[in-house]
Amino acid sequence: MAEMVKDPVCGMEIDAATAAGSSEYEGATYYFCAVGCKEAFDAEPSKYVGAAAPTPMQAMPAAPKAAKKWWEFWK
Repeated sequence: MAEMVKDPVCGMEIDAATAAGSSEYEGATYYFCAVGCKEAFDAEPSKYVGAAAPTPMQAMPAAPKAAKKWWEFWK
């Protein structure tokens, strides 16, 4: 059975055996879904570990505002 772990940067559930990378921090091993997540973690591990770690929704940018339809400009 695969050991599923959570990427601390994006929150994705991944298989530790097939992770794109791993890093050691304060005696714990962290696994990543992509090289970009590993690089972000390696640059600022304290940002992603502990109580201040963002949830996946906090890490995502806000959705763009819906565009007006052409007829709404004349209201």
